[in-house]
Amino acid sequence: MARFVSPITDMKPNGSLRFFKSGTNSTLVTYKDELETPGLENPVIVPVLANGNIQNVFFSGSAKVIYLDEFGVQYAERDPVGGDRELGDFSLWDAAVTYDINDIVETSDGKFYQSLSNGNVGNDPTLTPTSWKEIRFIEMWNENVIYAVGKVVQTADGNLWKAVVSTVGNDPSTDSGSNWLPAVDLPNVLNDTNTVIPQTVSGTLTALRVNELQDGGAFNMPLASSVSANQVIIITQPDEFVSFVPVVTISGVDTITDSTGTDSSITFNNTQSVEITLTSDGVSNWGL
Repeated sequence: MARFVSPITDMKPNGSLRFFKSGTNSTLVTYKDELETPGLENPVIVPVLANGNIQNVFFSGSAKVIYLDEFGVQYAERDPVGGDRELGDFSLWDAAVTYDINDIVETSDGKFYQSLSNGNVGNDPTLTPTSWKEIRFIEMWNENVIYAVGKVVQTADGNLWKAVVSTVGNDPSTDSGSNWLPAVDLPNVLNDTNTVIPQTVSGTLTALRVNELQDGGAFNMPLASSVSANQVIIITQPDEFVSFVPVVTISGVDTITDSTGTDSSITFNNTQSVEITLTSDGVSNWGL
C-alpha cells in the first residue's frame, strides 16, 4: 500500500488532485490510511490545505495523477506516481507493506524472496512458501569478498565454482582445488551409477565416466568439445590387465597436454595399476 507523495512541490492553492490507475483513465480506489480505511470520495478530490500540504491518500499499485487548479483546469499530470515498489525491490520485508506478484524482498537472515501473488501482505517469507519463493543469485567472483562454504560464484570465463572452505582472494579459475571446486557435484557428473565402463578391443571412450581398459586395444578419446570446460574423463587400468599395452589416441585435431607439452596419444605400458584424469577445456584439448 503506497502513500501519495507529490512529485510537484508548487501545487496551486485550493486546487484538487484526481487519481487514476497508472496508464489508464480508470478511477483508482484510494484510502485514508494503509489499513485501507474508506472515506475519500471517488473520483478523489483532495483540497490543498492552508499550509501547502494535502491529506493522506493511500492506494495499491501505481497512479496517474491529474493536477487541477481552483477553477478545475488541469495544469499538470504525472504518471506513474507512487506504487508498492516505491520502497524498491530488495528492501527488507515489511509486514505492513502490500506486495505485488514478482516483488522481491530481503529477510533479516540475508535471504531473498519473490512474491507469488498480488495483495501479498503480512505473510512472513521465511514461514509461508505458499506466498513467497526463495530465490538465489549467482555472483561474479570478487577477490575482495569472503565466501562461505558452499557459496557458488561465476568467473569471467562463464564457469561456476563452489567454495569448499571459507575463502577470500583465491581465484577459482586458478585454484588448485583446495578452496574451490566446480559447482557441479563431480561424482555425479562422472558416473551416475558409480560403476565403471569396461573397454575392450577398440572404440571411443566415454566422457564423464570411468573407463576401464581391459585389453590391448586401440581406443579413441572423445572430442574435448563434446563436454563443457572443466569436465573430465577418467581412464583406469587395473593390475589384472597391466600385461596389455592399450593405446588411447585423440580424436580430430584435439591435443593432450601435460607438464612436458602436447601429444596425440597415451600408451599404457605399466607394471602396476594406474588411473589418470583428463580435463577438457571445452574446445580442443584434454589436460592430463
